[in-house]
Amino acid sequence: MLAALAMSGRSAYGYLAPEPSARLSGLAHLGGDEFLDVLDPREVDIVNAMGSVSSTAARRRLHLAATSRGFTVVTIVHPRAFVDPSVSVPAGVQVMAGAVINAGAQIGTGALINSGAIVEHDTVIGEHAHVAPGALLAGDVVIEASAHIGMGAMVLQGLTVGSGSVVGAGAVVTHSVPADAIVVGVPARPFQELRAREHD
Repeated sequence: MLAALAMSGRSAYGYLAPEPSARLSGLAHLGGDEFLDVLDPREVDIVNAMGSVSSTAARRRLHLAATSRGFTVVTIVHPRAFVDPSVSVPAGVQVMAGAVINAGAQIGTGALINSGAIVEHDTVIGEHAHVAPGALLAGDVVIEASAHIGMGAMVLQGLTVGSGSVVGAGAVVTHSVPADAIVVGVPARPFQELRAREHD
């Protein structure tokens, strides 16, 4: 994230987290999220560095906490990503190194398209959704708001992954996924269904 920010011509002053992080030793630890109330939104922009392993809720909450206080959440497109000129990249979206977003795709506010992910033509990515590294979304796919597509997962053409759903790492989605579901495996099946089969 910091490299993408720097390569986009911006720099970070400090970071917010409950505790200092050794990985961010070169930056000032300013405090927890409550420090948002100390900062002046006319002078400071916010980068949402919160990722997600499954639920995107924490990342969405941070975005809304910042925007409700009047902050701009920075949009980052890594110089080594490809975004087709037909694609609009709205506020707070992050497109990381090696990601490809092809013609006609639509990206919602606050979405994260992570390293090496491929979003094919006319695919829709909802607000605050996360497409993890190496995931592949075929053409005309719909990923609804706050869904999480796991690392290396594939969603076949024309399918929908419902809002708040989680597609596990490496899964291959061959049928549309309802809202708030968890699917895993090849082909992807509901997580509870697979657990039940394991106990038969």
